Amino acid sequence: MGRRPNKLDRAYFEKKKNPKYDDKDAIMPCCGEPKDRNGMMKGNKHDWSLIENHIEEHLRMYSSTKSVEPIFCKECGRFLEYLCEQDVDQTLGYRKKNDRNWLLQRR
Repeated sequence: MGRRPNKLDRAYFEKKKNPKYDDKDAIMPCCGEPKDRNGMMKGNKHDWSLIENHIEEHLRMYSSTKSVEPIFCKECGRFLEYLCEQDVDQTLGYRKKNDRNWLLQRR
């Protein structure tokens, strides 16, 4: 029987297509994202509308979120993540505790 490779990952199939493929060239040095990934980019209008729609939906669904900031790579402009700012007064039931304490103090 022939010897089988231990893992079949993206590098295995790229090397199968192109024997000169080097795994080190597959990742962007600035942000660590794969070069062949077709992710969202900063200057693309369609991608920006997708980002806006997601942020609007997130703000509508989660009332404890104050703001959402999309984070892009500074060098290549690829979308990396969303950074959410939470309203601590509305999380973990603090709003209900504060409202109840305020009512008790007024009596």
